[in-house]
Amino acid sequence: MSPADRDRFLENNQRFRSLPKEQQDRIRQRFAEWDRLSPQQKARMSQNAQALEKMTPQQREALRTQVLPQWRQLRPERRQELKQRLGTLNGMSDAERQQRLNDPSFYQGLSPQEHDVLKRLGEYGLEPGAQ
Repeated sequence: MSPADRDRFLENNQRFRSLPKEQQDRIRQRFAEWDRLSPQQKARMSQNAQALEKMTPQQREALRTQVLPQWRQLRPERRQELKQRLGTLNGMSDAERQQRLNDPSFYQGLSPQEHDVLKRLGEYGLEPGAQ
């Protein structure tokens, strides 16, 4: 939907109109943020959303409480290194991805924590943003 079509839809949507103004503003802000993303960023977010849908509740909980906190503790340059390695997994079949994730050379030069984060994100099919 174009931004204009989306705005028209929201204005005519009874459920949206019944929300508190603050919540409506937050939704509009999120749409505006989405509109400013590059096509690559939108593709990554869509890919991540699809991967999250496939995860079990236990996997999502482990991601939220274990993997992402470890990710956030990494220095920006180390996160960038892991993002580059995760990017090499894009477009691979599940079998190819698993083979790469089981290849010790894929983790060469990484700390044990970085290895763990990379393996788990790769298995989930996720590629974090800049956070």
